[in-house]
Parts: sequence; structure tokens; C-alpha cells
Amino acid sequence: MVNFKFILIFFFINLLYSNNKNTIKALWIVRDHMVKPESIDRAIDFAEKNGFNHIFAQVRGRGDSFYNSEFVPKSKLVINDFDPLKYLINKCKNKNLKVHAWINIYYLWSSKKHPADESHLFFQKPDWLDRNENDKYIMQKNFLNRRNNININGEGFFLAPTNPNVNKYLIKVVSELSSKYSLDGIHYDYIRYHSISYGYNKTGVSIFKDNNKFNDYNLDEDFNRIFSDFKRRAITEFVKKANIEIKNNSPNCIISAAVKPNIYDAKLTFFQEWDLWLSAGYLDWAVPMNYAVDNNDFVQNMYMIKDNIPKQYHDDIIVGVAAYNQSARSLGKKINRLRKMDFNNISIFSYNTIIEKPYYWRRLKKYF
Repeated sequence: MVNFKFILIFFFINLLYSNNKNTIKALWIVRDHMVKPESIDRAIDFAEKNGFNHIFAQVRGRGDSFYNSEFVPKSKLVINDFDPLKYLINKCKNKNLKVHAWINIYYLWSSKKHPADESHLFFQKPDWLDRNENDKYIMQKNFLNRRNNININGEGFFLAPTNPNVNKYLIKVVSELSSKYSLDGIHYDYIRYHSISYGYNKTGVSIFKDNNKFNDYNLDEDFNRIFSDFKRRAITEFVKKANIEIKNNSPNCIISAAVKPNIYDAKLTFFQEWDLWLSAGYLDWAVPMNYAVDNNDFVQNMYMIKDNIPKQYHDDIIVGVAAYNQSARSLGKKINRLRKMDFNNISIFSYNTIIEKPYYWRRLKKYF
């Protein structure tokens, strides 16, 4: 009987250890820490010493690359011929750290100053930019004039998902990354529209009109519903085709996306139907960015996910939590709450905040 008890205890200890070992503990590393070997080394060292096992390293920020590309202009922050992504992958080879290339999909530019590189899409393909219905700014002649500051509306400039040339280009981006680099994963961000009022790229609208006839585009009661479906479908088609391309190049590459945590808001406001992407197998992981500071809002977001996403996909949800907007204690309590709700996989945004405030991690680590 004693031996049987010992065997049971041993079994449960091993089970607990195994579950903890397989738990995903991810860290977002923003691109300004991906510019030189020393900063990358520090990030790897921090992640390894503090129990992280996955890194989302930002290698495409505002239409430029932090890797050596055949066609994407390289960030001016990167020194000479240095390839940050290649360096990161090589340094993590013999460590318990999986490397995911974090790429901003539709987000293109956010500064009042024009891009430094003339080959940037902002200059080369202004007709690919998305706009809202009343936006005439990007059609003006002086829009690309470097002598003028750029008028920034909201978050900045997004590429238009409804323009087929945009998605073809982005497929090329993920194809190059998945074929050229030995990546553990590719992580999408800004895979959405600017807001509900966007989607009026000239080419996109023309395609929509060719396939849908209305007497009055502003008054027809079906217009909003059908136009919304059209916008939503454009992103989903990209996610579907990107999955095929990436898996053909690298079958074991984990495809994930940072998404809005409120499923209904994601789908209706940003046209991001990530629940479908997950259930259809277009994504391996969904990473809802539950950055809510208020605890009730945070919990409400999680119950919405728990109640609407079938349980079989819960292990494929890595919950994104924020360090930049709340105290370590507040975030720690949220992490504890996630575990009580059986959401054990977590990603912290971001390394930047933690490294800038060393005391923050000392207080947060006990919850992690």
C-alpha cells in the first residue's frame, strides 16, 4: 500500500511538472531591441533566465524589415549588413527558446515624417493605402512631398486588405520569411482595419461595386452588411492563403496572430474574425491582447472567449497581458485569475517595459 501511494505521488508530481514544462510563456520584443547584437543578446539572456520559452521578435514594424529581404526595405535602425533575425535564430538554437517572427501586416506608417527610404511602400504604392469614405488627403498632389509633415489620422496609415495587390505582396513577405529562415513561428499583428469607417480604398471599392449592385450605396439597407462581409472576407482570404504558403515552406511553423480580445468588437469593428481563423486551422494560435487595466473588463473579456470559443481550442489561446499600463501587482493578480480560469498560456507585452523598469519584473516574477 505504501508503494502504491508513493507511485501515485510520483505520478502526479511528474504530471504537474510536464504540464508546467509545456506551458507557453511568451515575450514580445519590440523592434528597437532588434537592431544590434548586444541588445539582442540582452533580450535572449533575460528571457532564458526568467523562464520564457517563446519570443515574439518584431522584424517588420512600419513596412520595413529587421532582416535581409530581397524586396522589403531594411530599417534604417539596423547597422550595415547585420541580419537581426538570423542572429536571433542562431543564438537561440541550443536554448529552450522558440523564435517567432512578429510582423505588422497591414500597418504601414505612423510618423509625421516621411519614410527615409524612397523604396518604402508609402512612396511606391500610395494607391495601396486604405482610407475612410471622406478621406481625400492621400489623393492630394503634395501628399508625398517631403517638405511637408504628414497629417496623421488616428494610428496612422494602413494598407488596404480589399486591394488584391496588397495581399499578394504580403503573401510574398510571409513566403520569404518562412522559406529563408528556420523559424519556429510567424506572428501576425495589426491584421485588421484601422477602424469600422475604413475600407474605402479606390481599387477595393471598385471591385465591390463590380460584384454588388445597389440603387443607392448610402441608403440601401443591405449595403452595410454586405460591405462589412466583403471587408471581413478580404482579411480572412489572406490568412487562409498565408497558411498554405507558410506550411508548404515550413510545415511545423506555428502561425499565430495578436487579436482584439472582444470577439464581437474584433469581428464587427475591425473585421477580424479570429475565432473562425482558429477553428478553420488557418491559425495555430490566437493571442488575444487583453490589455484591460480594469479587472472587471479583463475578466469579462476572458469569459467572452471562454463561452464562445469551443473548449478544444482553449490550449491554442495564448493570452496577451500588458506591463506598460498597470502595476506589477495588478498584472500579477490578472495572471493568477487566468490560471484559475484554465488559461495557462501567457504572453507579456513587452520586454521594453520590463527592461526599462527593472523593479517591475522583480515584483511580477513571483506571479509568473
